[in-house]
Amino acid sequence: MKKCRILTTVAAVALLSSSTMSYAFSLSDIFGGESADQVVSQVAQNPLTKTLISELGVKPEQAAGGAGALLGMAASQLSGPQGSELAKLIPGAEKLTDSLPMGLGQLLSNQANIDKVFSVLGMDPAMINKFIPVITQFLGQQGASNALLGALDKVWAPATAAK
Repeated sequence: MKKCRILTTVAAVALLSSSTMSYAFSLSDIFGGESADQVVSQVAQNPLTKTLISELGVKPEQAAGGAGALLGMAASQLSGPQGSELAKLIPGAEKLTDSLPMGLGQLLSNQANIDKVFSVLGMDPAMINKFIPVITQFLGQQGASNALLGALDKVWAPATAAK
């Protein structure tokens, strides 16, 4: 088991350290097995994923992975009431984060890694600035408090300032 974790970590670092290549994947590549179609369908039918696909014209795996990366970063930095509120507002949020290529979900603590996740998903990191307002608007429509939206602005501020 420890050997598998080390191998996964090495693979993730190798993927993230190569900035010039695009590693596009499909959701079915991640969720193998008998229930793969069901999981892929659930992720693609997530209301936030559908909104991102509709508004930004991205593929389902890009919408799910990009949202999962940003929400994962937010979840790792929010605590207390804002963390709980965020978890309640996004149906199936854990599946969005799980939709990231193996090992990348553990690397969502800083902006540089979020940029690399977007690259691995086959998107320019500048797309982060298109994802953030769509996600924020979606959360507002779901009844997010001003406190949560303010906290997310602070968490995601480095992304919008860097681009």
